[in-house]
Amino acid sequence: MAEIKIEGLSALVSGIDAKKYSGKQIRNVVMKNGADLQEDAQKRMTKSVAYVKGYSKGTTRRSTTLTISDDGMKATVAPGTSYFPYVEYGTRYMEAEPTLNPAFQKIKQQFYKDVMNLVRK
Repeated sequence: MAEIKIEGLSALVSGIDAKKYSGKQIRNVVMKNGADLQEDAQKRMTKSVAYVKGYSKGTTRRSTTLTISDDGMKATVAPGTSYFPYVEYGTRYMEAEPTLNPAFQKIKQQFYKDVMNLVRK
């Protein structure tokens, strides 16, 4: 399974702890953006957007789940199919059809804005 790691998270968490924000506000931002990431990734996994080669049956889209962990501070969006990395990154015989990474690149900007709005309040 592909994994995306955000560096500098400890500095952000310590800054948030210093400001004494309510955990509920931060959890709401994480959950909202996690749900947006799942929705955007699933929209990209349709035949009309990314999977255009005619063999998509929707299994990867349906298997994409959102998991909230670490007391609401971590959102994980991951497809449950074993072959997803081959579709996302391609193989030497098959061109990549990225869906999760473009969705992540879009949502991370909104997540950053939401966190900065929370910190600036």
